Amino acid sequence: RPWGEGPAAAMPPKAKPGAKGKAAAGRAAAKPAPAPRPPAPEEAKAPALSVPEAEAGIEEVSEEAWAELADCEESPSEVVAGVLKALLLLLGEPEASIWQVAHAALADRPALLRELRSLGSWGCSEGQLAQAAEALKAADWTKLRRPPAAGSGASAAKSLQSAKAPAAKAKAAPALAPIKGAEAALAVGLMAEALIEVRKGDEKPPGFPDSWPLDPLRRLHDRLRIASFGKMSATVVCPSTPALAAATLYCERLDAVMCNVAQLQVQVGLTKTMSANQASAKMAGHLKEALTSGRPLVLMLGAAPPDLNTLCGSAPAGFPVEALWGEKTQEVAKAMGLSGLPASGFQIVLLVGLSKAKAEQLMPKHVPGFDDMAVLVLDERSLPAASDLASLQATKPSLRAALRLLAWPPAEAAVGAAPVAPAAANASAASADGPQVNAEEFEYVESFGEDYLTRWSMGPATKDEHGKEIRQNLIQATIVKYPANPKDAKMCLQLVGGAANSPCTGLWTSFSPLARPTEVEFEFTMNGKVDLPNACVVFTEKPWQGALPDCKIGVQFAVRGGMQLCGGAGNLVRISNDGKIQNDKWNKVLLKIDWNDKVIVGQVDTKGKGYAPAIQTVPFRDQTCEGFGYLYIYNTDMQGTCWFSSLRIKQAFGDAFAGLGTDGLEARAVLAKRLQQREYERAVNADMEVGMKMGAIKCTKEHGMNLAEEQRANNSSFM
Repeated sequence: RPWGEGPAAAMPPKAKPGAKGKAAAGRAAAKPAPAPRPPAPEEAKAPALSVPEAEAGIEEVSEEAWAELADCEESPSEVVAGVLKALLLLLGEPEASIWQVAHAALADRPALLRELRSLGSWGCSEGQLAQAAEALKAADWTKLRRPPAAGSGASAAKSLQSAKAPAAKAKAAPALAPIKGAEAALAVGLMAEALIEVRKGDEKPPGFPDSWPLDPLRRLHDRLRIASFGKMSATVVCPSTPALAAATLYCERLDAVMCNVAQLQVQVGLTKTMSANQASAKMAGHLKEALTSGRPLVLMLGAAPPDLNTLCGSAPAGFPVEALWGEKTQEVAKAMGLSGLPASGFQIVLLVGLSKAKAEQLMPKHVPGFDDMAVLVLDERSLPAASDLASLQATKPSLRAALRLLAWPPAEAAVGAAPVAPAAANASAASADGPQVNAEEFEYVESFGEDYLTRWSMGPATKDEHGKEIRQNLIQATIVKYPANPKDAKMCLQLVGGAANSPCTGLWTSFSPLARPTEVEFEFTMNGKVDLPNACVVFTEKPWQGALPDCKIGVQFAVRGGMQLCGGAGNLVRISNDGKIQNDKWNKVLLKIDWNDKVIVGQVDTKGKGYAPAIQTVPFRDQTCEGFGYLYIYNTDMQGTCWFSSLRIKQAFGDAFAGLGTDGLEARAVLAKRLQQREYERAVNADMEVGMKMGAIKCTKEHGMNLAEEQRANNSSFM
């Protein structure tokens, strides 16, 4: 046996001293040892297919071969199970080792292919790739590379094996026992191998387009991953509420860290329960969680995106503005004390519910670093039906759950939808100049405590109707307990004094963004002259700049010989119908607002027995008002005083007049219709009477012609 070959090879025994020369002579006469045989050539490995080729291979597998794999009721062979596990790991399935999960995926091949296309070549994380590669290697899936049986519909598998066959001739492999579902499993293995090898090679992901692409929902994950590889934060522009809901659900199913910045804006600018510094600190907490866990951070900006310049970096512990630049992530993590982070998978994604035209106008102003972000517009025609979205909400968060949402077929109504017409596009562009309006539900409750000046300011008007400065301390606002009667006494805001014919001289507050409340309720009482407006409550779209009509007034309430609303062209409409206002007695007012028709229904309660039925709708003072940005409370009587104990402003969805007793409104509408009909009949009767006197309407009995026709006939007979 040659040296070193086989188990019998060992060190020879040491020669005796006397036999040394003899041994040397014997060696000289010995024949030379034969050269060692070269090792048997290993079978050359076929190069991996590309991802599109592997997808085509799965499509070309025959129905019989695919059914053979899907019909395995019990656990399949280890080779097939390992291949399926590798593919499900790439898709982000948390239960990839369970055969029932794999069996369910195989049952719907078109859905599986759609999920793979939604994943894309760059959709997996590094951890998923490593796990899938290990599972594929452990499965020894090359056993599946055997010639297919004739007549079994195996042309696809054969083409896959020979598509990129090596040039060197390999040694024939020994025949293997047939494996059930081998042909379809081979196509699955080639797909898993293609997804793994494309990330191991030198190929780099494609660059993100400079222009905003209009992408279907199924491409959302692939686009965001490409932006992540380019170290770019991303913005998803959703032109409609369903599009925003679908993008939000995708991020939730992906188990991203969700930060509802729109809701934080409501708490800062509308309900006034949070400061800007507190909101920024809360955003920073979400950022730290995403950096630590290696998950995307999704900033939900809503339909009225806030100005992130005011929220980012507003406090030492606030959200750092540098985080919005993807290439500065390492610096941000280090500044936040997170050394060695972020973990793989972190990315900042902004969701905004705006049209493309409006996003182009607003986002560069409101988002620092927006010009360096990857931006895509979601195609509304690619969205699933709302019922399908609801069914997907109950799934457990995972990458595969997110891909299943993206791969869901579009709604039937959207499949045949035509592209956006130029007229519609122009209308969208024209509306881009409109104001931002809040689309979140909220309720602002003001109890006028000692800290009310953190939310309210005095003024803003400081001059009277003649342009003279209002004397200092003429108008005062304090917190008192009123009235003296202990039974009715409450802590409240007392506003003393005013200037004749001078609005907006008391207190004011603002709302950002514009709000569209559906309910306004307050409790007040007052003392003053009956011929001057007092306890005025005015909602406007624009700030006071010297003339109240220029502010675009929506709701204007005042007490002038009774509670009234000013509507239309300044007409005063009385809404108090359950008695007069009494001194030192609290009165409640409830205003319900319909923004579709821009009308108000007012109800009052002056006796503490509940609101009286509504009797009339009042139109907005200015029909061009798009929302409420400012609220003013003031008197116009120098000796007038009003007290407010509470104020509630609520914006909700649905019917604004739901639950409202409409008996009075309906009776008034019937009465108005009858009066209108009576007026019409009176006018018709008057016209008939005049016509009969002139002979132009009343007909003669002899020939059926009226007087004018008879005269025309008589005159024509002489011609």
